[in-house]
Amino acid sequence: MNRRRFLGHAVGAAVLTGASSTALPLVFTTPARAREASPVVIETRLGRLRGESIEGVASFKGVPYGASTAGDNRFRPPVPPAAWTGERDATQFGPSASQPAAASPVEFAWYWSKVPTSEDNLTLSVYTPGVNDGGKRPILVWLHGGAFSIGAGTSPGFDGSHLAKAQNVVVVSINHRLNLFGSLFTGEFPEELSPASGNLSVLDQIAALKWVRDNAAAIGGDAGNVTIFGQSGGAAKVAVLLGAPAAKGLFHRAVIQSASGAWRLATPESAARSAHALLAQFDLTARNAGKLRQIPADKLVAAIAQVAAKTGVADFRPTLDNLVFKQHPFDPAASAVSEDIPLLIGTTADEATFFLAGDQRNFSLGADQVRARIKKFIGLDDAATDKLIRAYRDILPESSPSELLIAVAGDYNYVLPTLLVADRKAAQGKAPVYAYRFDWRSPARDGVLGSPHTAEVPFIFGTLDAAAPLIGDSPDRLNVRDRIGEIWASFARSGRPTTKAIAEWNPYRGEERTAALIGGTWRTVDDHAKARRAAFADIAPYEYSRPVTFTRD
Repeated sequence: MNRRRFLGHAVGAAVLTGASSTALPLVFTTPARAREASPVVIETRLGRLRGESIEGVASFKGVPYGASTAGDNRFRPPVPPAAWTGERDATQFGPSASQPAAASPVEFAWYWSKVPTSEDNLTLSVYTPGVNDGGKRPILVWLHGGAFSIGAGTSPGFDGSHLAKAQNVVVVSINHRLNLFGSLFTGEFPEELSPASGNLSVLDQIAALKWVRDNAAAIGGDAGNVTIFGQSGGAAKVAVLLGAPAAKGLFHRAVIQSASGAWRLATPESAARSAHALLAQFDLTARNAGKLRQIPADKLVAAIAQVAAKTGVADFRPTLDNLVFKQHPFDPAASAVSEDIPLLIGTTADEATFFLAGDQRNFSLGADQVRARIKKFIGLDDAATDKLIRAYRDILPESSPSELLIAVAGDYNYVLPTLLVADRKAAQGKAPVYAYRFDWRSPARDGVLGSPHTAEVPFIFGTLDAAAPLIGDSPDRLNVRDRIGEIWASFARSGRPTTKAIAEWNPYRGEERTAALIGGTWRTVDDHAKARRAAFADIAPYEYSRPVTFTRD
């Protein structure tokens, strides 16, 4: 299996662009006017929290669901935070997890947080239209993207205020350990780190879900109706939790948005190879790996790039460790752990433009340049490369070379992997699967970005101002926001996505593989990726070509 799928933003951009492109600095928009806030207090299991209410939405930020992971707690499962007396201030975001710096073109700056990092990062944020009112609202728990390596739940585009108020739901966004702090598996001497050290990020997320369960009433939500949703690396986190026995019963619906390689965990061999390469950077071995606790976090973060340079991949992500996980979540079939969980799943129409946006020249490439990049990105020989390009020219006869690259790369890295998960979940014949393709087109850069990776996120949250460089003055932006928010909230409420814009959205199953085109077209289609799946089936001998058996009605 091609490991590039798991490395998301950084590797995807480097391979697709053909060179290291210079990313533009992070730019964030500032609200046009200050909004008046009033204090609001809730009682949680650990003590009282003082948040603030703004325009009918109460927020509680930097809420601890776990103790600091620094010192002796580094590389160990999360432990509950200490209770407190009095009122704890909950008006400021908690720290981001330790991670490499992120940069982005201005159109996507809203995706990244500027909150400083710390190992005391097991915190969450809550947005709710009502507290202490006996409300039993659906709770949507957001898992941020960043390929298990970077990112935070505190980014400007993830503010849950609008979604909570407009749809009468509770929105929770979490931070958790990332990269080697969240997944470091040596394969031997487990007592040096901890037996579960390969899946700490997963255990963090489970701890956050337990906080939600235990405090649902205080935040105006329903502990029996929790939806986890995430995009990109966050979508992979959702897929992983769908296969985690320890997460069973903590959530009741799931949304996977643009997942890459989400059907499999890191193998023990790959994870151990990266861990041993990291240890070697500090003249350590698995036998004395516990000494990593004495090394400053910033030095460990810096070593990630060195591991990737020496081994070709820094595979620090959830691992098939035979402890937290005894099987892959969707390989060779969907795990029975969450067979009763309805799933909403899909991608955007032009995933790859997110990774190409760092250099405008990527949108005016020649045919030879595109051929070379496709060959390298997928790892094909000359004959297979030419065969794949011919197939895509038949699918997209009017496309330019750059548009062809966008389609091939987006399908290979996101569309087909995401639909593979849909196939295997639907094949269980249990809880329904609903598929979508987000096809709203950004007006930025005269439209060359199309519907890029991440594009649906500000419409779900309603953070259009934060994402203004991407969304601009699109005339339909408010209508798209309201419809998309309605779809996500209705799915959280009932397990079925509904909107007046689509008359009949049937589950994804059988040979039809029904999907809704949302954001631009607003209609349903059958098996929208059929030709693209066929184009890859005879070329790349991997999971997309495996037969799937469906349960028919």
